[in-house]
Amino acid sequence: MTGRRHHLLALALLAVALTPAASQPGPTPFDPPASWQFPNPRLRAAYIALQTWRRTAIFSDPTNFTANWAGPNVCAYNGVYCAPHPADGAILVVAGLDLNHADIAGFLPPTLPAGLPDLALLHLNSNRFCGILPDTFLHLRLLHELDISNNRFVGAFPAVVLALPSLKYLDLRFNDFEGPIPPALFDRPLDAIFLNSNRLTRPIPPNLGNSPASVLVLAHNRLGGCIPPSIGQMADTLNEIVLIDDALTGCVPPQVGLLRKLTVFDVSGNRLQGPLPPTVAGLVAVQELNVGQNLLEGAVPPAVCALPSLRNFTYVDNFFSFRPGCPVATADGAWNCIPGAPAQRPPAQCAAVAASPFDCSRAQCQAPASAVPVRPPSGRPGGRTPPTPVGAPHVHPRPSPPGSGTPSYPSPPGGSTTPGSAAPPPPTSGESPGHAMPPSYTPGAPPSSGYQPPSASSPSGQPASPPPGYVTPPQTPSTAPTPSSPLPLPAPGPWTPPPPPSGSGGSPSPPGGSGGTPPFPPVQGVPYSSPPPPPAAEVPPVHGVSYGSPPPPLLPPVYGMSYSSPPPPMQPVYGVSYGSPPPPTGP
Repeated sequence: MTGRRHHLLALALLAVALTPAASQPGPTPFDPPASWQFPNPRLRAAYIALQTWRRTAIFSDPTNFTANWAGPNVCAYNGVYCAPHPADGAILVVAGLDLNHADIAGFLPPTLPAGLPDLALLHLNSNRFCGILPDTFLHLRLLHELDISNNRFVGAFPAVVLALPSLKYLDLRFNDFEGPIPPALFDRPLDAIFLNSNRLTRPIPPNLGNSPASVLVLAHNRLGGCIPPSIGQMADTLNEIVLIDDALTGCVPPQVGLLRKLTVFDVSGNRLQGPLPPTVAGLVAVQELNVGQNLLEGAVPPAVCALPSLRNFTYVDNFFSFRPGCPVATADGAWNCIPGAPAQRPPAQCAAVAASPFDCSRAQCQAPASAVPVRPPSGRPGGRTPPTPVGAPHVHPRPSPPGSGTPSYPSPPGGSTTPGSAAPPPPTSGESPGHAMPPSYTPGAPPSSGYQPPSASSPSGQPASPPPGYVTPPQTPSTAPTPSSPLPLPAPGPWTPPPPPSGSGGSPSPPGGSGGTPPFPPVQGVPYSSPPPPPAAEVPPVHGVSYGSPPPPLLPPVYGMSYSSPPPPMQPVYGVSYGSPPPPTGP
């Protein structure tokens, strides 16, 4: 028996000896030279992760954005921002990556989060990244803002974002995500959700009202179904909701009247039916009310004109039979069935709808696609059919993804415009040049008038700004190289970003946002009408401040709620159009 045990032990030892040492940490092809010194193991790990990304997963960098990603001074790399770790202020870590508008082509390697576990923000707006969002992103426990908009990501909705405990700002617009929106999205504590201009299908989940979001944009998808009645549960937080061109059916739920903080309600370009509910009288804060290009009928509720904050009311291209006078608001009611009003539908169309009014009490929420009502054929004055210009908030194919064959449009906001010249070449010495603090956003004065017409030019983006408190990295110490494996840090508890320090150029969080939201541009009037931002003033570094507050989303200044998107360039349309613009062309 003893001999058998010895035999088994010998076999076990032999198996261990023959087992590959792949599980043991060892050198990688991108390990730095032994002579290079890093302030701590985490910055060394960040160096390896960034070099692996640059050399194995970035295929094109036409503006040389990553040209200075060389040497041990990781905090001086373009788009890389460092700050003290929230759990140990003595340790400097990579807290942010901002590659907005760099026009980089490539993909996100699964190894990236392991080397950058302390990221609080990741901005990749307006590049050519493709593939999927790796499941390894679930390790980014501090990630507060994720903006991968205007790229070429594909596949189902990236469920990994639902596992990020600190995430507040999610921007996936202008990609090719497809399939349903997971109901769990609306159970997450997100303050801003942008999913517009993807390939999402299936109705909006019925638990929409569970979301604490202040801004929700789902425009230009093929969702179908109805607006969930649970929307009324968002009364304490919702400021803006944009559901343009989503193939929605059914009626406008009366629960929208509970949204007392709502400033923008845009459901244009759908197939909504029935009357506009009189409960809209409860929208006491609404500034932009757009129900145009639907199948709505009956009388426009007189209470609409009494809304105290209303600045623009668009109900063009419906079947309304009566309108009240709205002397204050800019109202557009062309192509309806209003007797005596100019530019109305032919009487035969109006009579057909009046003979069989739609009964909202019998409407089924989330109707199947086969039940989508069809707008009767008609022509506007001058022989034109109801407008479906490219980019208008009417039912039309989604904007084409970026590519050399697509027309030139403004890119979605989120960063500085694509650089027109190459970044500085790599340094000749072994260490990267010093890193200057990028300028901070300073909003300009609001326009003297209300809504601004769409501009055909690409809006200028805001320069990328690091979080308040991102400090200039210290000089490389003269100590010996640190160990190759990062030292563990105590797990930080839940943190709430503090307000920006005085003089840092920060702005307060939007009304109704959660306490953990980053600062955003101030509220200054009507949204979706932003002119190009003024030149930003440079702000000196703020020393000794934790990176608990990530920078504001890189959006142009808006005169309304934060996160708003500028209007797309388009032919003149009957009504207000302030959906997100189509993506730009490739180089």
